[in-house]
Amino acid sequence: MSVVEAMRQVLQDFLTPDLREARAHRDSVEKRFDILEKGYDVRYQALVQRLDSIENANAVRYQAIIQRLEQIQQSFAFDKRIYDLEAEKTRSA
Repeated sequence: MSVVEAMRQVLQDFLTPDLREARAHRDSVEKRFDILEKGYDVRYQALVQRLDSIENANAVRYQAIIQRLEQIQQSFAFDKRIYDLEAEKTRSA
């Protein structure tokens, strides 16, 4: 056995178990990250759904406010027309 082959064998004997352990550890870490990622995906989707429901509720409230403001505006316009008619009536009398 040559020196190169002997060195190769020594490196394989000592490094191979460490490399296998490192790969196993890496796989374990990757599995934990996958589990965490799935958990965060679920939380993210729940948050998006919650924000969508809040947005929809606010849209409904916004439309109700707009309708009420339009009613108030029409009421003011009607009041102004009555005021103008009364002013015209007093001027002509």
